Amino acid sequence: MEGINLNKTITFLYASLRYFSEGEKHVTRVCNEDVLLLVFDGILRFVEDDVEYEVYPGTYHIQKHGSRQRGIIPSDSPQYLYVHFLADWSDERRGTLPKQGTFDYQALKLLMEDIDTMSHGDYTICECSAKFFELLSRLYRKRAIPTMAGKIADYIEKNYIDGLTLEKLAEEFHFSKNHVINIFKQEYGMTPFEYINCLRVKKAEWMLEATSCTSETIALECGFNNYSHFFKVFRAITGISPTKWREKKRITPSCFISGEWR
Repeated sequence: MEGINLNKTITFLYASLRYFSEGEKHVTRVCNEDVLLLVFDGILRFVEDDVEYEVYPGTYHIQKHGSRQRGIIPSDSPQYLYVHFLADWSDERRGTLPKQGTFDYQALKLLMEDIDTMSHGDYTICECSAKFFELLSRLYRKRAIPTMAGKIADYIEKNYIDGLTLEKLAEEFHFSKNHVINIFKQEYGMTPFEYINCLRVKKAEWMLEATSCTSETIALECGFNNYSHFFKVFRAITGISPTKWREKKRITPSCFISGEWR
């Protein structure tokens, strides 16, 4: 599942609504930017790196930077929003917005119009970027037809602190434990148990940085039975101990000298 990595820096460039005339073809080019296309009427046709695409109303497509795009046959008078940006690409399941997908036009209509208006108006890149990031987030979070693995992930995210086990997942979704593992790993690249530990460690990282709670307290708050297990899992995932993590995040800035900011 190739797509843009939402955990890496994304740079908004510009955006606009586009309305094709009857018989108009997609431009032929090699674009050095990524382009998000959200079609809400008609059909947009083009060839990207020798692969033919038709983008229908309610679907989006992301053209990858450096790809060769050609308009060989006319499109069917499409109307769409396009956004030029720069991003890293990834084939990881988690944190990746797929190259193609669906969207609810009525739910996103005002946001799409705002992005177009702001891109052509007296707005800062920061303001336009905020709207674009909202759009990406809503596309990523939308699950019109959730997969079973996605449903399991949602359940884990809501219950990972409460002593969640593989047995409970199997009981909740009426599958064998092996089947739960297989369908989840196929989509997320890890077992449900590994996913639970990743979520617990992510919460622990935040608590270590943002609070003064002891590591023992944090271990219990994040769903671990004891500090020893927490320490082992945390170091396996991050490469350092919880104490070292906290020290790393709380290094005194160089501009703070002898009790004064310099």
